[in-house]
Amino acid sequence: MERVNFLRHSGFFSSEDATEPLNIIGVGATGSWIGLLAAKMGILKFRVWDPDVVEDHNLPNQIYDLEHIGKSKVDSFEAVVTRFNPAIEVDKHECYFTSKQKDLLQGPLVLTVDTMSARKEIYDAFYLNWQIQKIFETRLGFDYAEVNIIDNQDIDQLEEWKSNLLDDKDIPDGPCNLRTCTTLVSLISSFTVHNICSMFSAERRGEEWKPAKKTIFNLKPDELASYTIKHR
Repeated sequence: MERVNFLRHSGFFSSEDATEPLNIIGVGATGSWIGLLAAKMGILKFRVWDPDVVEDHNLPNQIYDLEHIGKSKVDSFEAVVTRFNPAIEVDKHECYFTSKQKDLLQGPLVLTVDTMSARKEIYDAFYLNWQIQKIFETRLGFDYAEVNIIDNQDIDQLEEWKSNLLDDKDIPDGPCNLRTCTTLVSLISSFTVHNICSMFSAERRGEEWKPAKKTIFNLKPDELASYTIKHR
């Protein structure tokens, strides 16, 4: 029986390194690409939450195809990643995540929700939750994005992250045709997955893993740059 061969990068990361499912809350732009890239790296188990259906304007910046329009994102996510690798298992939740579901979170948590209020709700679920291996949170504008990596067993990191969450009313919407840029989505998704694999790989080697606290990507034409902020 034919199967996907991950030999070309197995010296860095292999399927056996991922001992727990990858939890993704929100499989829209960033979340869906993180999932597909993680599958391409060899992660075989996913647990995903999203209440939405695929719409035509999602296709340029998400992993979905014309055939998925009108279908749930979690079902479409499963269809795409298992088309690539039938060995993948997806635990699907076609709903908003709430703190009542915190016992389902086992392994690394990817947080790609659209609102600050949703982040505050999910915070209660991962605060000092020993079953979770790090939080990978992405924030996305049209030409600016950031990836935050949080040790959910470190109270100082947790409280600092929460203290920097704005109210949704304080975040202005951009024009409809300048909301999401596919190139930036793919950039931060790749960066996030590489960090997830680095974490798993370090655990296999018995090494300490020290990620940056925040990595910022700026794609404005005259300010093209990225930079990192380390944990104290």
